[in-house]
Amino acid sequence: MWLKTAKKNSASTLNLRLSAIKSFLKYCSEENIELTSYYLDISSIHAFKTSKDSCIEFLSQEQLKLLFSIPDTSTRIERRNCFFMILMYETGGRLQEILDPTLNSIIRDESRVKIILHGKGNKTRSVPLLGQTVRHFDAYLKEFHKQRIRTDYLFYTVHDSTHTKMKQGTVDYFLKKYGSLAKERNEKFPSGLHAHMLKHSIAMAMYKKGIPISYIRDFLGHKSIDTTTVYSHADEEMLTKALESVNDVVNSLPAIKKHWKGNEQYLIALCGLD
Repeated sequence: MWLKTAKKNSASTLNLRLSAIKSFLKYCSEENIELTSYYLDISSIHAFKTSKDSCIEFLSQEQLKLLFSIPDTSTRIERRNCFFMILMYETGGRLQEILDPTLNSIIRDESRVKIILHGKGNKTRSVPLLGQTVRHFDAYLKEFHKQRIRTDYLFYTVHDSTHTKMKQGTVDYFLKKYGSLAKERNEKFPSGLHAHMLKHSIAMAMYKKGIPISYIRDFLGHKSIDTTTVYSHADEEMLTKALESVNDVVNSLPAIKKHWKGNEQYLIALCGLD
């Protein structure tokens, strides 16, 4: 209930946490019979109801442009944060997939740049970087990886003069800050910006462009296409365009004429009002 009321977690997140706690206490009860009562108590807690009609949260192209314009790129850390968001969007990576890579994960040849991402189940995929993203990437490397130590994490924080992997909490902090600032500029900007929203945004952008759902599955690193079909729904913009595309038939119909005009006396008689 603390997660629900104080942290404002969704029903699906609550069920995930509850499942993890149940699994852990089941293990504990098997190791020590004295803990069985705790496992039985929590087993009686039912899962929270989730809405089957709830849509995923994603950012439109205009909202993405607004978000990427928020960081003050006159400062070093803000430039890093801006590139982090750009890379997360362009690769469709999960938060941990973007935090884990070292410079060894970057493959570069004469024609292109690719980043190797390690997903769930130790599944690996190669994601190409294109156009302007490569230029942002080169600028970031020039500033943050001057020595190009291959074992260095791509995104890091400095502790005692040592580069350590950036924490998820660091990303959550600046995403919430930028999200709040974006909300102030545009009231339609979604509340509570989080890392997964960027992943959802690139997936929805691809779907709107007509990219086959199987391609999107491979791009996102999903094991099953059933997971990817969450993106195959129409938002208001897509529905409007769909209706406009089939509206030619209606538009070609002649306007309905009021044939009784000038013959009101017959209408009055038909209604029994004479």
